[in-house]
Amino acid sequence: MKRLLLIVNPYSTNVTGGEIARVERALRERVEVVTRFTERPGHATELAAEGAREGVDAIAVFSGDGTYNEALNGADGRTPIGFLPGGGTSVFARALGLPRDPVEAAHAIAAAADEGRARRI
Repeated sequence: MKRLLLIVNPYSTNVTGGEIARVERALRERVEVVTRFTERPGHATELAAEGAREGVDAIAVFSGDGTYNEALNGADGRTPIGFLPGGGTSVFARALGLPRDPVEAAHAIAAAADEGRARRI
């Protein structure tokens, strides 16, 4: 089973305990999930770099655009990253055509990770 690092910004506008649990359940249907929570600005950069070094198969970020940016800056460029809309607008996830519902987006990301599908942007 593929291993996915889920980076969550618990302070994002639409990220709640209930939504986190629903997203984790959706992801776990297809992949093994390790969840890490951001604790301060810049922490997603560190978490993504750590995940890439540890050899996770993919990274998913449940947050808003700012945390997406941090995670992208920390990733190694080889580890696929998926984006789950949790911010007030989540412009980047919308621009990629991901579902606005984070659980629907989680299903799509888990399927892509499990099947080894990726799109370079």
